[in-house]
Amino acid sequence: MEDLTNRYLASCSPYISSLVYDIGNRTLVLECVPNPNSLKPHTKVIFTGIRSYSEEIIDDEYDDMCMDGVVGMHWIRDHIFCLRTDTKEIILELENEPRRLCTAYPIQGFR
Repeated sequence: MEDLTNRYLASCSPYISSLVYDIGNRTLVLECVPNPNSLKPHTKVIFTGIRSYSEEIIDDEYDDMCMDGVVGMHWIRDHIFCLRTDTKEIILELENEPRRLCTAYPIQGFR
């Protein structure tokens, strides 16, 4: 499995400022900051057309004072995407390719 973290978070740190799943709109929005000292969002990755969402907490003793970070992003198989952070693993079945915003590097193609 190819790790796509650098593709989706190019020119941005893996530190998460916001990670919100909207069940009504079937979207997940990941916002990351440029560095751990900044709280201003720099890059968004938007997952739309979510057919299924599952989340597993992998570190329930994580320090709430620490900033969560993206550890890996990859396709497991066609239309199944895994987003892993320091604290959780999220598995998404997607109708659409994730979109990256606030950058000059568009992402194309869909699996």
